[in-house]
Amino acid sequence: MTEPIHFLHPSLWERLSELEPAEVCRRAKVAHEGGTYIVRFLNELYRIDPKGRRFELLDDPLSQGAPSVELQVVLITYLLNAKDLPLAGKWVQGKGLRGGVRFFASHPFPLEPLLERYGRDPQAFLQRASLLGGERERFGDAGVRFLALPRVPICLVLWKGDEEFEATISVLFDATADRHLPLDALYGLVLEICRRMGD
Repeated sequence: MTEPIHFLHPSLWERLSELEPAEVCRRAKVAHEGGTYIVRFLNELYRIDPKGRRFELLDDPLSQGAPSVELQVVLITYLLNAKDLPLAGKWVQGKGLRGGVRFFASHPFPLEPLLERYGRDPQAFLQRASLLGGERERFGDAGVRFLALPRVPICLVLWKGDEEFEATISVLFDATADRHLPLDALYGLVLEICRRMGD
């Protein structure tokens, strides 16, 4: 997922089709109706049809259009891997997750467009985040918590730039994040949030 994904591998659909829907719903905190799963990503609602191998956008307040292949992979991977666990209530950087030191050292998040747009305008950062369902956190000059997936909150923290210091953005995960998604899928999830913050 660190390189552009051009297709959704059929094996993901096959694995999802083999799972018991009630068990998936319990683990992932999603709904199931008419043979399909209803999954929320930020404030977008998707219907995922394992048998028809289709995604349908049900609720799209910001007109994002069809989900990218990357997001499709993330959503199915979440349904396959999510655990029935409470949040740790502890924010950690990517390097604080299992295997994160090595992975995120070689896969930095592409935050430059957000820094260019919001580095000196924390209020605009907060306003855009609120349109995506983000809620204010008491970090930095503008900290925002997104419920990216039902069990995977992600926090973006902006430190405003000035004449002396450059602006920075930190990405924080609940300490349980790597129990629900592998690191490459978490990376893809953050990319999708950044895309929407940059639109």
